[in-house]
Amino acid sequence: MISFENVSFSYERNKAVITDLSFRINNGEAVGLIGANGAGKSTVMKLLLGLLPAEGRITVDGLEVRKENLSAVRRKLGFVLQNSDNQMFMPTVFEDMMFAPLNYMVSREDAEQRVDAVLERLGLTELKYRHNHKLSGGEKRMAAIATILAMEPEVILMDEPTSALDPYNRRIVINTIRELKQTKIITSHDLDMILDTCERVILLSEGRIAADGPAAEILRDRSLLEANHMELPLSLCGR
Repeated sequence: MISFENVSFSYERNKAVITDLSFRINNGEAVGLIGANGAGKSTVMKLLLGLLPAEGRITVDGLEVRKENLSAVRRKLGFVLQNSDNQMFMPTVFEDMMFAPLNYMVSREDAEQRVDAVLERLGLTELKYRHNHKLSGGEKRMAAIATILAMEPEVILMDEPTSALDPYNRRIVINTIRELKQTKIITSHDLDMILDTCERVILLSEGRIAADGPAAEILRDRSLLEANHMELPLSLCGR
C-alpha cells in the first residue's frame, strides 16, 4: 500500500533529516510513527504527501509520489492536522465536510449523503450546522476527523491527534481511531494512545529506523526507548 525505498531528504545541504529510509505499510495496518523531537516524523508525513522533494522512491498504492501523480496520490490520503484550527477553515462543520467531496467532483447529493453517514457513524450529528469557532477543543478534533472521513480516503494520516485534549475527549478520539478501517499512520508523543490504537510501531531516530515491529514489544522495551530519548508509556511504568 505504502512504500519508502531508500528515501533521503535534507532541508539544508549536507544536513540530512531523513537518511536511506525504507519500509512498507500494508493495506489496513495501523502504524505508530514515534521518536523524539527532531527524529523526522513530520518530515516523513510531508514526504508522503508530496509536500517535500525526496531522494529515493515513495509509492502509494503503486503510484509514485511525484509531481505528475500528486493529485491522484492525495485523493488516497487524508491528513488530520495537529492543530484543528489550521484544518477547519469554513464557517460550519457541514461546509467543511462538503468542501473536499465537492472539489473532487462528487455530486452535491452524494456529498451530503457522505456527510450525514460520517456524522451518524461518529455520533456527531448535532455538530452538523455548528459554527467552528464555537466548538470545544474535543468537538473540533472530532469534526476534523469527520471532515477527512467525508473524503473517503484509503489512508488516514494523523499528527498528534490527542494533543491538548482532556481525558474524556482523548478517550473518545482513541475509540474513534480504533474503529476506523482505513490504513492509519499516526505520529504522536502520546505512547499510551499509540499502544491503544496501533499494532505496529516504527521508531525513528535522527532520520533512520531504530526499530520496526509489534507495538506491544517496542513500547515495553525500556532500554530501547531510553536509548532513543523516550520513556515507557505511563500505563506500563512500574510493570
